[in-house]
Amino acid sequence: MYDNIAPPPDEEKKKSNVWLIVGIVAIVLCCCLVIFGGGGYWLWINGDALLGVG
Repeated sequence: MYDNIAPPPDEEKKKSNVWLIVGIVAIVLCCCLVIFGGGGYWLWINGDALLGVG
């Protein structure tokens, strides 16, 4: 009487979405690491001049 018309969800589709999200998060974290690493390096090199010390 109450037949399910919608097809069952694909498990493979869910798995691909999880790996896509993990990949995007990893790329964002790597970009943040590069940005903050570069900023830290710049401050390490130019910190004395920036603070007027030395």
